[in-house]
Amino acid sequence: MSYDIEKALAYQLKKEIAERYFALRKLIEDDTSNAKMLLERLDNVYKKRIRPAILRIYVLLSDEDLIREFASLSGLKNPLFWEEYLGLSNTEKRQLIEELEPHGWFKESRFLNMLLDSYKQLFREWEQYHELREEVLDELQIVKEEVDQFTRNYSLDEIMQFLRTLYIDNESTSKALGKIVEGRKMGEFDKKLGFSQNIDELFNKIPELDKIPRPESVERQLKDLGKKAYERHGEEFSNLL
Repeated sequence: MSYDIEKALAYQLKKEIAERYFALRKLIEDDTSNAKMLLERLDNVYKKRIRPAILRIYVLLSDEDLIREFASLSGLKNPLFWEEYLGLSNTEKRQLIEELEPHGWFKESRFLNMLLDSYKQLFREWEQYHELREEVLDELQIVKEEVDQFTRNYSLDEIMQFLRTLYIDNESTSKALGKIVEGRKMGEFDKKLGFSQNIDELFNKIPELDKIPRPESVERQLKDLGKKAYERHGEEFSNLL
């Protein structure tokens, strides 16, 4: 009788451990999904807001030497989205410039203001990207720490050994598993117990962008670049000024 009680208690204890295992595992998977959604938002800012903002500046500067000078001024090792710029059609270039609102007394001043306005917009998008990037990195770090602690506290081998002897009929655990675990399905199920996403892979998906100078700190240099660009290509933009 005593043996049966001890056996039942040990069984119940192991069952509770397994249930906590899957509950915590689901929590980590949910946190990972949230981090991935934030990462998608970050990627959207990068591709749909920073990309057109910087390409617009390239279109205004037109020439590679001026674009590379701008990249250096901005603290970039190389022009960002350079290949994309080279692939722009004339129509796409025009569309980027038409989104600007020229202002100023003369054509050259309107051109320079277009360049300055474009940089201000780029700076705003860049700042928002960095704010969101920090949020994503913090979220990923939390998930990474959760996973590290989880793997220290739980032995997958022990959980698998226990599940091979157990039909789990508890409602919450059944939902976590999706269906009752049967011995003949354990080989297939074993592969599903690991976390579906490598957190380090998500870290690697985040572009590292250093902060760029505030507009007021580079205004004079931008105007100098703009004057060079206008001298070379001002006539090409005359109908847009």
